[in-house]
Amino acid sequence: MMQRRSFIASSIALAAASALPERTRGAGLAPFPLFDTHAHFYTNQPDKYPFNARGARYGAERMIEKAMNNPMTPEAVFRLWDRVGIEMGTGVQYNSTYATDNSYLLDVAKQHPDRIIPVVILPPTDPATAPTLQKFAKENRIAGVRFTGSQNQDGQFVYLSDAAKDAWAVCNELGLAIVLMPLGNQIPAAVKQIAVFAGRYPNVDIVIDHVGFPQPYNLPQTQGLTPEHLELAAHKNVYYKFTNFLIAETNDNARRAGKPEVELKPWVEYMVNVYGADHFVWGTDVGNVEVDQVEYVQKCLDATAGLTEKQRRDFFYNTAKRIFVPGGHGRRRA
Repeated sequence: MMQRRSFIASSIALAAASALPERTRGAGLAPFPLFDTHAHFYTNQPDKYPFNARGARYGAERMIEKAMNNPMTPEAVFRLWDRVGIEMGTGVQYNSTYATDNSYLLDVAKQHPDRIIPVVILPPTDPATAPTLQKFAKENRIAGVRFTGSQNQDGQFVYLSDAAKDAWAVCNELGLAIVLMPLGNQIPAAVKQIAVFAGRYPNVDIVIDHVGFPQPYNLPQTQGLTPEHLELAAHKNVYYKFTNFLIAETNDNARRAGKPEVELKPWVEYMVNVYGADHFVWGTDVGNVEVDQVEYVQKCLDATAGLTEKQRRDFFYNTAKRIFVPGGHGRRRA
C-alpha cells in the first residue's frame, strides 16, 4: 500500500541542513516554532541495540540496510529540526527496526529531555503492558503509547477491543495519549470503534495517525472523510495527525487511481472546518517517509496559509504541546 520515495532526496536534504552556517540554523520556515509529533529514531549500532525488523513493511533486509546506511540518530534528526524551525517533538517508537523494544528511543529521550518526548509501542493485550506503561510514565516520562495494525481473523482491531482494556484504563488514569494507526481496507470500522473508546476513556487524548488515511480522490465532496470520520468531530478527546507521509501517500494513491494530485490547501481547510485547528497536530515522519523533508515541511505550511495565525500555531505547536505531556497530564476531565 505505502510506496516509498527514494531515500536519497531525504538524505541530501539532511546533509544540506548540516552544512548550513550556524547563524542560519533555527531561523525556521515559519514565524512560529514547530512541534514534530512523528519522528523516528534508530541507530546503526546493532551490538548495543539489536534490530528486530521482522515487521518491516518492505522486508527486514531492506530496513536493516537503510538503518545501517542512514541512521536516524538525534544528531541527524536535529539537523532537520534546526533547519526548518522545529523546537521539539515526540520520538515515536519505530516498529520497523525494533518492534516493541523501546530501549533506543528511551535512551535518546533521556539524553535530550528538552527536545524528545517518547511515545512507545507495546503489545495492547499483553498483561504486562499496563504496569509497563505505569513504569515508563514515572521513570522515562513517556507521553503516550502507539497501537497499530489491521483486523485479525475475527474481524477485530485488537487494540480497540475489550482485550486491551487494561492498557486503555491505565492511560486514562495517567492521562497518557494513545496514538492509533488502523491499517487495511476496513479503516472506517476502526474509526467507528475509536468513537466508542473515546467515550469510554474520556481522559485519554486519542491521536489518529495520518488523519485515518482519507481518500479525497474517491470522496471529493468531503475531502476523503468517510461518515465514520465525520462522526468523530463530536468527540473532543480525538485528535488528528497531519503528516508529510500523508501528503506523499495520498498523491501516490491518486496517481495509481488515475486521478490528479490533491490540492492541499482546500483539503486542509476543509478538515480544519470539520474538526478545528486545535484538534490537529503535525509531524514529519522523518526516518520513515522518504521525501525531501524541507520541501514537504514547506508544503504543509503553505497548505495552512489561509488559516489565522492562532489556528496555525495550534496546528503546528500548541495542540501537540498540550496533549503530549511527559509522564501524562493526570486527571483533567470528569
